[in-house]
Amino acid sequence: MREILLPLFLFAVALSSSPSAFAQGTPWIAEPRTGSVSVSFFNQNAKEFYRGTETVKGPLAATDASLGQNTVWIGANYALSDAVALDLQTGWAQSYVDGAVGPSGGEENYSGLYDTQLSLTWRFADELVDDLPSLAIRFGVTIPGGYDTGYINSLGDGGRSIEWSLIAGKFWSIGGISGEAGFRQRGSTSINTSAVGAMEGVDVDIPAEIFANIWVFVPLGNRFRLAGNYRFTNATSGIDIGGEGFSPSRFPALEEDQHILGGQLFVDLFSSISAHGFFGNVIGGRNTAKSTIFGFGLSTTFGGGFGSGF
Repeated sequence: MREILLPLFLFAVALSSSPSAFAQGTPWIAEPRTGSVSVSFFNQNAKEFYRGTETVKGPLAATDASLGQNTVWIGANYALSDAVALDLQTGWAQSYVDGAVGPSGGEENYSGLYDTQLSLTWRFADELVDDLPSLAIRFGVTIPGGYDTGYINSLGDGGRSIEWSLIAGKFWSIGGISGEAGFRQRGSTSINTSAVGAMEGVDVDIPAEIFANIWVFVPLGNRFRLAGNYRFTNATSGIDIGGEGFSPSRFPALEEDQHILGGQLFVDLFSSISAHGFFGNVIGGRNTAKSTIFGFGLSTTFGGGFGSGF
């Protein structure tokens, strides 16, 4: 069972309505000096958003515009030992908003390098040898891409961040479950002086976040695996759209919360290649787009002598 289900997590890619949230960590580690590489495409699209916690169309209403973003993610996982693994994720994104962009200013389309995250996972309990679930701690750092912030369709919030989380998982004969809970400390970003309401030489602090992810998964024969996923991100502070101190240039300072429910299907194509598809919705939130999300991609495993010096 472990051999059948383990690729579900080693091949996991970003599952979010916003690329500011990254792939869920896993407590399962591949064999030492082996790993995986994945390439995936994700689209998020919305015609409504949460202003505070109220669902509105806002500046999109005049033209019935769609606010969306396409992201190509590249991810890699490598096991340094049977208890330690490295993960790297980066991506290229293109945002769009049809027609007039309303009071936020800016252009209808932006594209460029998105944020890059590097993380280290240490598993300190293995369900195969301990009377415990598999348990791990993950540490991550995020380096922002070189995009402009302060527009309704900016690629992201900018700003560096560090995060840490506790992850637990357990296999049974009919499937398994994995959960992660953590904290993300985010930095600041320079306000784009071309955005509406910007002031020269001013930085804005990006609120810290509490986040959690839950996966439930089952095998469907030897080649198919089905998973359900719920995840949330909760900013610990910030301002509301239209509230005191708000201007479009201060979008990165929003108190942005997201609740996302989705499903994913994995298919083994060949001995080392897997395909996956994802569909989900933002089912609740604060100051965030009410997006529909879909994605698909390919993953492959590798092994050999790379990293043998660790």
